[in-house]
Amino acid sequence: MARRGRLHVNPYTFNGLAGRKEPLVVPQGRPLEVELGCGDGLFIVERAALKSDVFCLGIDIRESFLSPGRARIDELALDNVVLETANLIVDLGDLFRAGRVQRFFINFPDPFFKRRHHHRRWLTEDAVNQLVCALEQDGELIYQSDVWELALEALTLFSMHSALHNTCGYFSFCQGRVAEPRTSHEKVWEKFKRKIWRMSFVRH
Repeated sequence: MARRGRLHVNPYTFNGLAGRKEPLVVPQGRPLEVELGCGDGLFIVERAALKSDVFCLGIDIRESFLSPGRARIDELALDNVVLETANLIVDLGDLFRAGRVQRFFINFPDPFFKRRHHHRRWLTEDAVNQLVCALEQDGELIYQSDVWELALEALTLFSMHSALHNTCGYFSFCQGRVAEPRTSHEKVWEKFKRKIWRMSFVRH
């Protein structure tokens, strides 16, 4: 029986916090959509298949996670999507020029449940500032989680930023789905009727 790959990675030991050795290169001339912590990459790849006029980028910390997504890119012969590795704790501020990104997706990030591991979460006030800087005017930030504590923490961070507007109402979660297609996690959680908290913020 094949061993199951670990879903959680300690970002403070991975690659020694050295950062990317090469700059991230994405083509100009097309809107850019980015999934941060893309896991298997299948969401952002299927997103690219739906939106041929947009360039899509998936980023995850671990190269081996990206194999399913890269296989799907080859299968669909897509030229508007790439999957790259980066450690968001150290790399995020250097990945994108200001105003370059039309839409960020943060789908079911690692919860790091134990309190002593909370410092491993990359989404902080500084990270939100970096995301807002990278967003274009009226650019969108979409977030989904099945973990209440994590969702509430993210909602608070986004709501505190003066440049972000909650499209679902002040300090409110969205009632319906906020992105297509469904992620791998969404398909599983919806099958078991597990609660998902979703939010959508726009930079104004």
